[in-house]
Amino acid sequence: MNKIISLILITFLFYVANAQTPKLKNGVIQVNSAEFKKLIKDNKGTFLDVRTKSEYSAEHIKNAGQLNYYALDFKKKLLLLPKDQPIYLYCNTGYRSKKAGEILAKNGYTNIFNLEHGIMEWNLKELPVVEGDKSMLIKENAMNVDGFKKLIASGKPIFFDFYAPWCGPCRKMMPMMDSLKTEYHGKIKIVKVNSDVSKKLIKELKLMGVPYLVFYKNNKKLFERSGTATRQELISQFKKRRNYN
Repeated sequence: MNKIISLILITFLFYVANAQTPKLKNGVIQVNSAEFKKLIKDNKGTFLDVRTKSEYSAEHIKNAGQLNYYALDFKKKLLLLPKDQPIYLYCNTGYRSKKAGEILAKNGYTNIFNLEHGIMEWNLKELPVVEGDKSMLIKENAMNVDGFKKLIASGKPIFFDFYAPWCGPCRKMMPMMDSLKTEYHGKIKIVKVNSDVSKKLIKELKLMGVPYLVFYKNNKKLFERSGTATRQELISQFKKRRNYN
């Protein structure tokens, strides 16, 4: 108990010293890149990247461990973390790590910090990362014609997000798509398709640009959009097909 009180006091003094008010949401302290950098440098604790292995291998913040939010045993492994020290979490956009932090908070953990806008903001601020093999990440988002046809004929609801790494509107939608993928995990399969490495499929579909969003079930196209869409627009489309399975 004394250790926990001490850690909370350290957190409070950190923010007082930096004239900042912590954003406490559902038991998780949301911080920006500059604050996160100082915290992971100055304090001992558990530092965790909750993205997939391929995302982590492509690039990650130095000294971060890795635990895949989408893994079936994620919650079980997450709750093995010690409760008597701070926990620092991040992902691509901040959404998965926020949800991970909320799981911890609901299970009695305190002193949980989340990089609010993820490694995307970290990169925008040109903060250092450990760069690795990006080939697996590219391969993960590649889609061939046969794979696409197999998915849309599977009988399950499949939502495709066709994007390109250089596409500004695509990048702006990434946090939203990340949150929807988490929220509808197990209900709707949301698939990201990198158009730059899926040329044959792009040609087959006669796509003229990205972003391109399309929703299928049983080979039937339920919705499509060339260009951006709002979160509410997509949720509305999902709700129209309540019988997901």
